[in-house]
Amino acid sequence: MNQPCSNCERNSTALAMVGGHLEAMKASWRPKSVLGLEADDLIAAVGGREHRRLEAQLSKFEAGAWAGEAGAGGVVASCRHSGAFEYPEVLASDPEPPWVIWLSGNPALLARASIGGAAGIVGARRADAYGNAVARDLGRSVARAGGTVISGLAFGIDAAAHRGALDIDSGHTIAVTGGGVDVVYPKAHGSLHQQIAQRGLVLSEMPPGSALWKWSFPARNRLIAALSQVVVVVQGAKRSGSLHTAEAALARGRALAAVPGRIDSAVSEGSNQLIADGAAVITSGSALIRMLGLSGGGAATTLGPDLKAVARAVSEGTLAAHMAEVGTVQVSAALARLELMGLAEPGVDGRWRLVG
Repeated sequence: MNQPCSNCERNSTALAMVGGHLEAMKASWRPKSVLGLEADDLIAAVGGREHRRLEAQLSKFEAGAWAGEAGAGGVVASCRHSGAFEYPEVLASDPEPPWVIWLSGNPALLARASIGGAAGIVGARRADAYGNAVARDLGRSVARAGGTVISGLAFGIDAAAHRGALDIDSGHTIAVTGGGVDVVYPKAHGSLHQQIAQRGLVLSEMPPGSALWKWSFPARNRLIAALSQVVVVVQGAKRSGSLHTAEAALARGRALAAVPGRIDSAVSEGSNQLIADGAAVITSGSALIRMLGLSGGGAATTLGPDLKAVARAVSEGTLAAHMAEVGTVQVSAALARLELMGLAEPGVDGRWRLVG
């Protein structure tokens, strides 16, 4: 098995070793370029009174020691200098490139995403029914058009976007994790993690077995932004982690978009503000497909029974009666999905109509 160079692997190992020390430090005390520090400099900068113990621990480092059990499980790794697959230029040229990237799944998806058509779809962990429906349909639309869905495997919007891509038999999705690629987080996403590893790709800059820390998530978010051509925030509160991904996208010159939400909804406050600040507005899957430069969006999809019923109610002018019968939340979510598919839209008078 081709390995990353020993120096980059050593630096990556040191980052995992000092995870707890970084967590204990106030953010304002952490070195600005902490993710790019060489192992010895990193330990000196954040090790504190434990730096000698950490130095002794690092002295036992053996290149490729991870490859036994992890390698048998299908994990491969590369750095900018060597490895089992080509380290993508979008990461090599990043202001904060990871020392090593570890993959579980199909490495070809990384190269595929790097040449374009990759949408980072992120948002609130506590998304509502509308947000989850939108994220899943955006994921489907991107996958159906041959693009790649990139997200962080978190609750809410992330999981919905991944599932949307997996709804398409040939759909492509990449999950970027804050811990090792073999560490399931959140625990409830064990099945989703496994599906992505089998049909897509799980990626991390942390060695297999690495724990997650609070700082792991903004570190992960920069990789989602770097790998994406367009970053879409579906829902996000005023201080949500998805806004950090949006900032990382802008810093890297990536296109930024957001899905409009209710103005009285706290979970949409951040994403609505992004639109007010100039982010592109995503009101349909086809709009995102156009931003990605892809074709073949979601208009030809086969509708399930719930969507067919709502579409029929729109066509027949019986939407209010159908909403009273089925429920406002379910019908509103279905309308959002039909709009994202480019099959329905609200008129200026608030009444829905079918498109085409």
